[in-house]
Amino acid sequence: MGLLIFAVVTVLFLLTRRMWGRLTGNPLPQVTARPGSGFLAGLGKSRNRPKPTVAPPKSTGPRLARYDCDVLVVGAGPSGLMTAALLVRQGVRVCVVDANSGPATESRAFAVQARTIELFRSIGLADELLERGVVTTGIRFHIRGRHVGGLDFDRAKAATTPYQFILMAPQSEVEEVLLRDLARHGVTVRRDTRLTQLHQTEDAVTALAGERTITAQYVVGADGAHSTVRQQLGLSFDGDKYGQRYLLADCKVEWPLDHAHFRVFMNRERIGLFLPLHGAETSRVMVTDFGEPGADFDLENLQEELRKAMRLPVTLSAPIWTSRYQVHLRGVDDYRRGRGFLVGDAAHIHSPAGGQGMNTGLHDAANLAWKLATAINEDVDLLDTYSAERHPAGVRLLKFTDRLYRVAAGLRGWRAWLRDTAGPFLIGRMSAAPIPHRKSFHRLSQISLGYRPSEINVNELLHSLKGPLAGQRVPDARINDREQVFDLLQDYRLHVVALSRKHLTADEITEHTASLAGLDAVSHLVARVEARQDTRVHRADSAQVFEHYGLTEPDSQALYVIRPDGHVAWRCDELDFEACQRFLGTLRRPAVQQVRAA
Repeated sequence: MGLLIFAVVTVLFLLTRRMWGRLTGNPLPQVTARPGSGFLAGLGKSRNRPKPTVAPPKSTGPRLARYDCDVLVVGAGPSGLMTAALLVRQGVRVCVVDANSGPATESRAFAVQARTIELFRSIGLADELLERGVVTTGIRFHIRGRHVGGLDFDRAKAATTPYQFILMAPQSEVEEVLLRDLARHGVTVRRDTRLTQLHQTEDAVTALAGERTITAQYVVGADGAHSTVRQQLGLSFDGDKYGQRYLLADCKVEWPLDHAHFRVFMNRERIGLFLPLHGAETSRVMVTDFGEPGADFDLENLQEELRKAMRLPVTLSAPIWTSRYQVHLRGVDDYRRGRGFLVGDAAHIHSPAGGQGMNTGLHDAANLAWKLATAINEDVDLLDTYSAERHPAGVRLLKFTDRLYRVAAGLRGWRAWLRDTAGPFLIGRMSAAPIPHRKSFHRLSQISLGYRPSEINVNELLHSLKGPLAGQRVPDARINDREQVFDLLQDYRLHVVALSRKHLTADEITEHTASLAGLDAVSHLVARVEARQDTRVHRADSAQVFEHYGLTEPDSQALYVIRPDGHVAWRCDELDFEACQRFLGTLRRPAVQQVRAA
C-alpha cells in the first residue's frame, strides 16, 4: 500500500511538472546533465538570426559552364551520401568529397526507423537495406537486473506504415547501400580530400578541397560534428556536453537472455544497453564509464561495468570495435548561410537515446535535395523553407532525446533511487496499456513528424480534417490486392494523386486522365469504377486508401500534391485540376520561360 501511494504521488508530481512546462513554454528547466547550461531552454524561440552573407539571386540563363558541379557535398556519411543519391535522381551534377581514406567500418549508429525505411523504399533501396539488418519489434526494460516491462510495437496499430519495427542496421551497412547506389549512377566519392577553405560569391561557391579548387552553385556540409563547412559559413554550434561518459563495444555476448531484443538496463547511476546486430555472433553493448577520463580500457573493464549495470552473468569476447565517448548536445541556429547548407551531425548532435540521430540526418537530406534541384533546374527558389522546416524539427529532436537521456541515464543519488523504486510499477502499468506502445512507436519512428502550413504546404479546400493535411507525412494504404499507395510514390519525384470514392464512369475517367496528363508532375488516378477494370485507373477495391486520406463520404473526392520527401504539398477535397496547376506553377518554372532560357 505504501508503494502504491508513493507511485501515485510520483505520477502527480511528474504531471504537475509537465503542465507547468506547457504553461511556461519551457518543458526543460534544467536542460543538460551539466548544471548551469541553458542551451535547450532557448531553442525554438524566435530570435534575430544573422542574415546570410550572400543573398543568392535567381539565375535567368543556363548553368554556367565554369561550374565543376551543381552541388558540392562535403562528407560521405549517411546524410551526405543520401543528399547525393537524391540529387542525382533529379538530374543534378554532384561532387562528393570526404576527408577519410575509406568508408566507415565501425557500426556507429545502429537504428533505422520506419520513416527512414520508407525513404529508402521511395528510391528503390528498401529491400537491400532490410537484407542487411535485424528486425526488432520493441524495447525491453530491466531495473536492478529484473525485467519490468517494455514497448511492444506489435501493439502500435500503425497501419499507415508497412514497417512497424526498428531495423538494427549498422551505419556502415547503410553507407554501403548508398555507395553502391551512387556507383550505379556514376558518382564516386573523392577520398582523402579535406575541405580547408570555402568562399561565396553572388552566383557560386568556391572550395579548396585537398589540392583541388572546386566551383559549384551550392555546397552541403555533411561533415559531422566538427564540420569545416559550418565553421567556414560562420555558423555557431551552441550547446554543451553531458557529465557522463560511456564505454561501448561490438562483440560476442554470452548471457542467459536472447539476442533478438533491444534491452535497456538501469541500476542506480549505471545504465547498460544491449542491441542485436548479427544474432549471437555480434551485438552492441554500452555502459556508463566510471573510469578516469582518457584512461585506456579493454573488454574486461567493459564487461565488469556491464555486469554491475545488468546484474547478470555476461561474458564478452571477439571485439570488432571498442570506443569510449562522451555525449554532447549541440545545434545550430540556422541550417543555411547563403549558398551553404548543413545536414546531419553538422547541424545537430545529441545523445543516442531513441536511435534518432542518423535518421534525422537522412531526412534533412530528403527535405533539402528536391529544393536544391528545383532552384537549379526550375529557377524557383524554395531554399529558405529548408531551415524553416528542419530547424524546428531539430529543436524537437534535441529536446526529445534530452528527456529520454535524463530519465534513463542522467539521474544520480536519490533521483536514481526513486527511478529504480517506482520504475517497475510505472513501466509495468505502461506496458499493460495500449496507448504507450502506439504513441512511442509513432514518436520513435518519426512517422508523426510534419511541417507547418507555408507557401509550399497549402490546404486549398477541406471538407474533412481526417487524412493528412498540408505539411504532414503521407500514409501508406491498401488500394487493391496488388497495390499500395507507396508503390505509386517512387523515384523521389513530385506526384499528384487524384482520389475518388465515387464510382467513375468511362467518360469521367477519360476527362480526369486528360486533366492529370496536363499537370507538371507524375500523376495517378485512384478510384472506384462503374464498369470493368480500366488500365488508366488504379482500382480501389479496398476502403483503406480512402479512410487514410480523409474521404469519409461515399461520393468523396480529393486531389493531393505529394512532395518528393513524402509530405503533402497541397490538398483539395475536390478534383479541382485548375487550382492544382496554379499551385504547381509555384514549384515549377512555366514552360515558355524554359524555352526562352534554352
